[in-house]
Amino acid sequence: MNQPPPRPRPGRARARAVHRAAAGLAALVLTALTAVTSGTAPAAATADPTRAGSSPSRSEIYSELGLDRVPADYVVLVDVSGSMLNKGRYSSVRSALLPFLKGLSPRDYVALFTFGDKAEAVYLGHPSDPEGIIGKLPDRAGPSGVRTDIGAALDRGLDELERPDAAEIGSVVMFTDGKHEPPKGSAYPTSDGAAWNALRGRAEELADGHELAAYSMPLATDESGTAQLSGVIPDTTELRPDSVQNLAEYLGRAAERVRARKAARLIAPDEGKGVTATLSPTGVLDLGDGGAAATLTLTATTERVPLTVTGLRATLDGQPLTVTGLPDRVSLEPGAARRFDVQVRGEPDAGLLPVRRTWEAEVGLTVHGEVATPWAAPLDDVRFEVPEAVEGPAGGLRLRAEVGSALTLPLLIGVPLLVLLAALLLWMRYNRAVLNGVLVLSPAPGDGPQDHIALHGRRMALAPPRIGGAGRVHGRRFRADDGRRGIALHLSYSPDGTPARSADAVCRPGEAVVINGIRFAYLADRDGPPAAAVPEAGGAPGPMPIPRPGSLPHHGDGPWGGSPPRPPAQRERPAPSERDLP
Repeated sequence: MNQPPPRPRPGRARARAVHRAAAGLAALVLTALTAVTSGTAPAAATADPTRAGSSPSRSEIYSELGLDRVPADYVVLVDVSGSMLNKGRYSSVRSALLPFLKGLSPRDYVALFTFGDKAEAVYLGHPSDPEGIIGKLPDRAGPSGVRTDIGAALDRGLDELERPDAAEIGSVVMFTDGKHEPPKGSAYPTSDGAAWNALRGRAEELADGHELAAYSMPLATDESGTAQLSGVIPDTTELRPDSVQNLAEYLGRAAERVRARKAARLIAPDEGKGVTATLSPTGVLDLGDGGAAATLTLTATTERVPLTVTGLRATLDGQPLTVTGLPDRVSLEPGAARRFDVQVRGEPDAGLLPVRRTWEAEVGLTVHGEVATPWAAPLDDVRFEVPEAVEGPAGGLRLRAEVGSALTLPLLIGVPLLVLLAALLLWMRYNRAVLNGVLVLSPAPGDGPQDHIALHGRRMALAPPRIGGAGRVHGRRFRADDGRRGIALHLSYSPDGTPARSADAVCRPGEAVVINGIRFAYLADRDGPPAAAVPEAGGAPGPMPIPRPGSLPHHGDGPWGGSPPRPPAQRERPAPSERDLP
């Protein structure tokens, strides 16, 4: 429905209700006039055929609301001055009042006044006997010399609306064909002044506790009394028919406004109420092979207004789970609840590490759907609002499931190990290559003892028996600028075996390096053909064949005759005496 306007003060709200009620009175009277003059039924009593179908009609809504239980006060002021004799105006009004009174609720209150030279009460009370009320009206207006005192009529009408047991909805309906022309001695000799200000003050005070409104029903085209009526009751509407024969149509419109305002008062407590959702059970639900079952309950929190939810569905926040079992559309009577058995299916998100484990968590559930009322279209002139979304549920679903894969943990451990092992093997392939060939050690200057060390493995300790000292060697693959590939030896050597005197060098195949005065010559592929001559350190290259197994003399440890020369350190050591021998 439309957005609600700012709420008026309670008194003013009641005053407007009176205004609408008066409009209803005027409409019904006009309808009755039409019924009398044209022989047709009152228009207000006919249901609107355009409301048929999925939405109830206004009359059906009014019947469901029980509008007859809402009382309203109707003050009816009928001009009986001499001019009302013209064109049968008075008789038309008199005849139209009968069907109007028959259409009122038994709880309504009617104050019927005639006014001319003065205002006189015709009937005060409930419309239990419409024919008897009409019988109390004068048979005819006039005589012709009777004046029109609108001020006196309004004075008497406000008296009735100010009674202690007055209804909160009040309307004043005035039928006149002339302007304010009071007789001599009237308290309202003119159309303004202190007396009119007093009337206006009474109406404003009355509006603080009532919904008050007024309607003028002019029976002539020149004068309507609207100026005087609106000067007292600001919320005044002039319903001017083209002729007396159209009076019923306008009166019917006013009557419908009163009924709509009655309906608005009845449904006002439902303002802002809508549909709430709750879940059960509250315990943990196990997501097995068939999913978990739960119950979703939708409740209309309104007291009088029915509601509908369209596009109904539910989702679980942040989880790839589906909720099934909800219809697309749900109708809810006021205060009614409907329960739906739903199924939660799917596998929860296992997270970044989908290790096989038992997952348990409370997952928020959001219920989607557009909330409306089927009364919105029929009551298009009633300002009323309901929340557009379903509220709740307050808590989520507590779910349990087995998530992840049994292969995740082995893969998490095994894959990094395999990668690490592959990286280690690749590193060893290039940085700890398998050694081959022969490493020849000899003193750098001149001739001297030599050590031939066959290379194998990936890393070797060097302990040349003739040269002495200690060191280590490992290979690393290389690729030369000319595209030649091979294994370079990374050497470290200390002449006395201590780290303090250790030095490093890199030696490629067929090359020689000097470390701490010892020449290291690398002869690769010892099983192959003789290698090229290894250049002397710091001098011209000389031939140095790769020794083969059995090529060394059997009577000694080296290629020279007799015992090999001692290393320099041994030469300088004095010979042991007989005392040192055991």
